[in-house]
Amino acid sequence: MADVSEQPRRGPETAGLEAALAWAVHHLAVAATEVDVATSREMGLGATDYLALKYLTVTEEPPGPVELGRALGLTSGAATGLVDRLERAGHVRRSPHPQDRRRQVVTVTAEAQHRLVQSLQPLAAGLDQLAATLTETQLRLVAETLSHVAALHRSHARAVTGGPLDR
Repeated sequence: MADVSEQPRRGPETAGLEAALAWAVHHLAVAATEVDVATSREMGLGATDYLALKYLTVTEEPPGPVELGRALGLTSGAATGLVDRLERAGHVRRSPHPQDRRRQVVTVTAEAQHRLVQSLQPLAAGLDQLAATLTETQLRLVAETLSHVAALHRSHARAVTGGPLDR
């Protein structure tokens, strides 16, 4: 984030724009939920099963069943059932943790990843078309802003729950 001295000076007239940004982010979050519901239905998955796949596709390190359950607000028993269900359907695979053979990690299968990408491809194409209308500077600003928005959301989630959701 920029140094305070680099922050733009704003007058009272920008208050409406700041509120507009907050509402735009809220509407984006709601629209993303609508996409999640539609995609989960298209893939024949329940909402929690889909959220698990979505979470697994963006985690840097594959979680174990318990960590996955915590990230989704599930008990360890419910998380085990979730992973069992997804594994039977061919969406995930369990394997031994690379450093701790007593633990397992859960990863999305290539087939499930492909189905997810195929389902979201029209949305990605629309985003590509939108990006093509922006200058390089605008693209950089939008990408940086959305990254900061995501970090704020994660920070808020940690504050509400008292720590990272998956630990």
